[in-house]
Amino acid sequence: MSVAGRATGRVGCTAVRILRSYILRLHLVPFVLGFGVVTFILVMDMLFDYMDLVLNRGVAVGVVAQLFALSLGYIMALSVPCAVLVAVLMAFGRLSQDNEITALRSSGVNLASVLVGPLAAASLLAGGLTVFNDRVLPESNHAFANLLIDIGRMRPTVKLEEGVFITDFPGYDILVHSVNGRTNEMKGITIYQLNPGSPPTTILANRGFLSYTRDGHTAVLELFDGEIHDIPAEEGGTRKYRRLLFKTHTINIAGAGGILERSVRTQRSDREMTSAAMSALRDSLQALYTLQLEQKRLHLRALGLPPAALQALGPETAPPLARLRMLAAELLHRGDALEAVERQRPELDTELELWRVERAAMRRRIAELSVEIQKKFSLPIACVVFVLVGAPLGMRVRRAGPAVAFLSILFFIFYWMCLVGGEELARRSLFPPWLAMWLPNLVLGAVGIDWTLRACETPLPWHRPRARAAAPGSARAAA
Repeated sequence: MSVAGRATGRVGCTAVRILRSYILRLHLVPFVLGFGVVTFILVMDMLFDYMDLVLNRGVAVGVVAQLFALSLGYIMALSVPCAVLVAVLMAFGRLSQDNEITALRSSGVNLASVLVGPLAAASLLAGGLTVFNDRVLPESNHAFANLLIDIGRMRPTVKLEEGVFITDFPGYDILVHSVNGRTNEMKGITIYQLNPGSPPTTILANRGFLSYTRDGHTAVLELFDGEIHDIPAEEGGTRKYRRLLFKTHTINIAGAGGILERSVRTQRSDREMTSAAMSALRDSLQALYTLQLEQKRLHLRALGLPPAALQALGPETAPPLARLRMLAAELLHRGDALEAVERQRPELDTELELWRVERAAMRRRIAELSVEIQKKFSLPIACVVFVLVGAPLGMRVRRAGPAVAFLSILFFIFYWMCLVGGEELARRSLFPPWLAMWLPNLVLGAVGIDWTLRACETPLPWHRPRARAAAPGSARAAA
């Protein structure tokens, strides 16, 4: 290759790098703004609950701030893909509005090379989000659940509601007409002191304050302007009604717990586990279900049940055609082979019904675990899918603003509806969990690839050829 050729190649590579860097910079600000707006929309409902904890329930601001920060983990898993879609639509919409897409095409630049940068960035983002969903998010959800439980046990005023009996104080039931959660001042107080083996003592007070000892384990109720109604036991087993008036009266309630005591639970829900932990739990449940199914089949085979009924005990283990027939019968409410056995053998009715309930519970639990595992990996891939959909769509949107917002909301609602609908179908064993969670990516991904190839002028067999303008000579000949 000549020196001029090598120099031209270096200049071309440098120009491509500059172009890709420029396009990536166009995505940065819209991505940050989109992420902030989407996150704010998703947390807006929770903000009122957190403000209520601080203003009306007396929980420390630092504790509520920590609770809020921990709750952002799951929201980030949803906000990032949506922010990618907003950024891609706005960036390519601006390129189209400024006629830069037309200039690139006129310069012979293949638009596929323009998409390399956004696709690479989206792939890196998807990889990071996958690690976040599988490693960081479970710990964040676990810490959030622990802190929420600790706040619930921190002090009874957190659960204090006006006009509702409070049973959190050991040995006492309290009813308050009004309460100030910040100062713990109560008005219109009715207290029932529970006395084992005898009627409760009733204490009435116009107002009072709730405080805690320095160690935080004993609640102190200071009551003002009230009366005590009691029926104490006397010698000989007789009881006599007694009424006492007081200006001030103090009740110390041990073990009430007035400080935030941190605890760590060993039990975890699905969203507090990694994919490896959920896979191990799912496999153990599947093995247990298979064992119980075989034992049930052996037991009922010995009782003379026909093969069709034995197969209906576990429809998911049947051959594909038989499984489809049983699924169709279930959807059309035609019943299965077990119902015929129940009519012929009434003594097996209870046993078969209990097995149906047990089987449904175990299959639903296995499906729930499979759905959560697949969701950890399918949701991050939406970042790449939204680039494929948003880039060619943004080239057609010449004005940013309302159009971008509408398209972003429309696509994300479609994606979310498919995800939620597929999740419910998978939990009912009507859809394979992997397909239910990956179907939105497959559908939008196929649409995005088609649109991208159209934008890059790479025709596929089903694309209509573009009409070309007739040459002047041929036009005159036709005339």
